[in-house]
Amino acid sequence: MIKELTIKNCLSFKDEVTFSFEASADKTLEDYYVVEQADGTRLLKMCMIYGANASGKSNLIAVFDFINDFTNTIKEDKNSKTSFIPFMFADSRNDRGEFELIFYANNIKHKYQLIIDNSKVYKENLYYYPGRQPATIFERKYDVNKNISVVDFGNSIDISNQAIEAIQLKTLRNTSIIAAYKQVNLSIPKLDVVTNWLETQFLKSINPYTDLTSYSDEAIKNSDDVKVHALEFLKKADFNITDVSFEDNIQKISDFMLKTIASSKLPEEAKNKILKDKCIHYDETLFTHKVLDNDVEKYFSLSEKLQSQGTLRYYGLSAPFYNTIKNNAFLLIDEIGSALHPLLVIHFLKEFLTKSDKAQLLFTTHNMSLLNEKDILRKDSIWFTEKLENASTDLFSLADFNFRKELSFFNAYKIGKFGGIPDL
Repeated sequence: MIKELTIKNCLSFKDEVTFSFEASADKTLEDYYVVEQADGTRLLKMCMIYGANASGKSNLIAVFDFINDFTNTIKEDKNSKTSFIPFMFADSRNDRGEFELIFYANNIKHKYQLIIDNSKVYKENLYYYPGRQPATIFERKYDVNKNISVVDFGNSIDISNQAIEAIQLKTLRNTSIIAAYKQVNLSIPKLDVVTNWLETQFLKSINPYTDLTSYSDEAIKNSDDVKVHALEFLKKADFNITDVSFEDNIQKISDFMLKTIASSKLPEEAKNKILKDKCIHYDETLFTHKVLDNDVEKYFSLSEKLQSQGTLRYYGLSAPFYNTIKNNAFLLIDEIGSALHPLLVIHFLKEFLTKSDKAQLLFTTHNMSLLNEKDILRKDSIWFTEKLENASTDLFSLADFNFRKELSFFNAYKIGKFGGIPDL
């Protein structure tokens, strides 16, 4: 589970800000909203972000994605860019970005620190907490004279000099130690805990343009459990869909297209099959709908193309929801209400809070009506982004305000009491 992320000089975050899942002393909805860690830290399962357009909501999601990508990606060569983007509306566009992520993997607290620009890493540290004080897994610094990164492992890490050298060789100046480590044939148990958490419990974000339908299609094809979940997921949301199936279709390829494919960069195996068959095989997703006709149940299969955008969006969320709950993972959704009825969003959030053990959800939204739903709200779960005069983003929580929780969050936000709304 994630405790907090601190950001400085990245995207619209110029000055240091911290987003946190740590629960306040408030006991509202304690039983199904808060998870207590072994060290006594209380973490929220869900947080939401409000703010005007261009205020930085999506940028917070993007920073989480940046850390995810950076720790999992090997660069082609040492001259490739790191993909880091600083705050561009000031002299800080030439400065380094700073990040600190505190999280719990395998029930143990960890802290990851990173200082980076668009060409190299200046500092990258990883610590774990066997007790109240941190212990080092690795520390990294940049040697200006040699133009290389120097990696040191902590005293508690059992690793040979030969293994350190192997990791060092893979750690290019623009590459994470964590990504480099995964390219080496060795095992460091304390580091394996972190790499496994990053791979299975720190999920890529979902935005309104993510192809969720294909994602859930593949998950259902590969797992009967996911299919059972998806059908129940749709049923509880008042869709009359009783089955999802896949029909093999064939599309013939014209001679002109065959010539184009022959000179394309498709993988050779796939290219040769298309050229030989002179056609493409593809699965068409079919949804079986149950309808009542004069009190008689009838079933009809309709193509994905004939489903509403809301149906496909909610169906598409079924597999990410399943994987998040099953793996106690961290899921990010930008604009959660995209194509969905507001009541359906509320249902989704209640389902998440009810079924989550240690899974976490962070989402952005413009749907103010959610602020009327006190049975899914805590003050510390509601966050705001606000664009300042210098175009940077300020980030703060409703818990920062001396505002009684029995009053209307909706009315107060609507009249601008918390900020985070357009200045019209």
